[in-house]
Amino acid sequence: MRAVGSYLAVWSTFAAMATGAVAADVTCYADWSVAAPIVQQEGLMTVEQLTAAARVKLKGDIVKTTLCKQNDGYVFRLVLRGTDGRLNAVTVDAKKPFGD
Repeated sequence: MRAVGSYLAVWSTFAAMATGAVAADVTCYADWSVAAPIVQQEGLMTVEQLTAAARVKLKGDIVKTTLCKQNDGYVFRLVLRGTDGRLNAVTVDAKKPFGD
């Protein structure tokens, strides 16, 4: 039951970020039938590449990925399950999420 509470807490934080981000000129695409062509057109990191890199760089597994257009570029908003089982909201650049 604790995991469900953690999951809800992360989603509450994620929802608050998305709501607050509207004023900051952000558009998010949770539907991957819309997001996937944008990833291809813009030369962004694929979800498969992002998942593999997150395991190494962030020491966890991605639970949810949302693509967002923010200002002049794209970011991925992630819900990440760390090695300790906790969920965290993380935002990374969609082209070079870990500075590589």
